[in-house]
Amino acid sequence: MGLRTGAEYLAAQQDGREIWLNGERIEDPTTAPRFAGMARTLAQYYDFQHDPAVHDLVTYETPDGDRAHLSFIEPRSKEDLRRRAGAFAAWADVTGGMQGRSPDYMNAAIMAVAAAKDHWGQNDPALGERAYDLYLRCRREDLLLTHTFIPPMVDRFKTLSEQDPYINAGVVEENDGGIVVRGARIVGTLAPFCDENLSFLSPNVEGDGDEIYALGMVTPVNAPGMKWVCRDNYDYERSHFDAPLSGRLEEMDTVAIFDDVDVSWERVFDYKDVKIHNRSAPAMRFFQALGHHVLVKNVSKTRLLLGIAHLMAETSQISKFVNVQERLGDIVTCLNTMEALAIAAVEGAEEDPRTGLYYANEAAVQSSLRLYPEFYVRIVGHIKQLGGGGFMASPDEKTIEALGKGMERYFAGAETDAHDRVALMRLAWDVVGSGWGGRQELYERFFFGDTQRMKAMLYQTYSMDEAVETVRRILEPPAPGKPFALPHERPPSTAK
Repeated sequence: MGLRTGAEYLAAQQDGREIWLNGERIEDPTTAPRFAGMARTLAQYYDFQHDPAVHDLVTYETPDGDRAHLSFIEPRSKEDLRRRAGAFAAWADVTGGMQGRSPDYMNAAIMAVAAAKDHWGQNDPALGERAYDLYLRCRREDLLLTHTFIPPMVDRFKTLSEQDPYINAGVVEENDGGIVVRGARIVGTLAPFCDENLSFLSPNVEGDGDEIYALGMVTPVNAPGMKWVCRDNYDYERSHFDAPLSGRLEEMDTVAIFDDVDVSWERVFDYKDVKIHNRSAPAMRFFQALGHHVLVKNVSKTRLLLGIAHLMAETSQISKFVNVQERLGDIVTCLNTMEALAIAAVEGAEEDPRTGLYYANEAAVQSSLRLYPEFYVRIVGHIKQLGGGGFMASPDEKTIEALGKGMERYFAGAETDAHDRVALMRLAWDVVGSGWGGRQELYERFFFGDTQRMKAMLYQTYSMDEAVETVRRILEPPAPGKPFALPHERPPSTAK
């Protein structure tokens, strides 16, 4: 099949999926009020692949001889990673980095699952082959995936076996054709608009009897028994002027409920093996594989935020104040940092000796993932400070039109007419103050886990040998005539 068009994508979503919002079932998310804007953006993504101006930038020829988005590529060199990053950036620049779960994110995820086929199949080779076959199907059919990686947050201090059974999705029974799954998973971002759901990874399975939750699978979004429960919708169907981003990029987050869903064996790649399940993240190089997309996306996102902040400061001439310049300079520093890490991620890429595939540099990716939650909150704070009361003096489009030309001077900027200044302020508010903007901030705060816990984990797993040896060498009394001992003059330390 190869690359889909936007029309082909939209047609595939009208399949009877069970989406619930505000007590009602959403029959067709491609046309439903407050959903259709996101569907149109996704259709544009698929048409973008065919645009002659970027076709060679965002696609590649697969071993099958067809074309696929570069996010599906199995990178076998730094150049492959560089090309993939260029494809990530091409779409991220279209949306200003504000679509965190664009299709290319999960394309890279399913490729990473497939690359770990030896891990999945170490005790049962059929599981590894299924993982790779699922990847090939997604690539060949250009499918859009959501993901449910996390169990419901009911009681984090109890093992799964100590909680009520089947809160987390687990195996109820198995038969010749496959398994029956019951329970729930979160957070299915973009699920109303997707073809398939990738569900695996967490939690770590610990207690006796918990092996029923050691499960990895890809299931249709419209599978009988699947219910997708939405959070509040933040697309209020305002005009482009009033809500330029939330009306087009409401990705929607959901809880996936498996109400005794039949899953065929060919869709299962991780099954009841606690050791294999608990080691899945490092086996598939989870952070490098998916984090590379996040890093590239965040470069585009920070560039948009810098542009908004700069123009806000210019419209009222507060950019002449040094305290404002310091805030803007801080955003520039954040952008420079993310750009430098994006370069380091590729130039410091690491080859997996088992598979021959290349992965983005782990240190660069991990640093970006731990820094950006703090950067984003800080940048949002700068924009709120720059806007101040101006956010409250930015009427909607219809009101400006109704008031007429005589009122425009009250809403103009120093060198900007009222229409352009208010449009800019409403864009800024959409990002930092609207319900959609609040979801964006929450999303960045907890992307790839709680930042405090993940930083602690980095410390716990980081090899301290070189750092400790440097301290010990500096403490070593110098030899006569030498101010410092040289690194090679002291045996390597074994201190941890």
